[in-house]
Amino acid sequence: MTAAISTLLYALVFVALLFVFAIRPQRKRQRELQELFAKLKPGDEVLTMAGIYGTITEIEDDKTVLIEIAENTEIRIARGAIASLVAQPGTGMADAVSSGAVQ
Repeated sequence: MTAAISTLLYALVFVALLFVFAIRPQRKRQRELQELFAKLKPGDEVLTMAGIYGTITEIEDDKTVLIEIAENTEIRIARGAIASLVAQPGTGMADAVSSGAVQ
């Protein structure tokens, strides 16, 4: 009987640790990305998951965005491929960090 209880206890501890170290941080990151996607607008400088910096020129629909990566060069990417906002000129780095735009 005590072996069954200790096995059950280990399983519960494992599930609790999995939640604390894996599931909870992922939910937080997902919520942050949803907030980021909601406030994107043309003129925002962004960094994509592929490491490409660019400026949003147009938000086509809920899933795609046009980004200018060089003069007269635009690429169409999925909105979900945007990793973060880049600090805008004129805003201090402390403001960008505190707002969550820079990590």
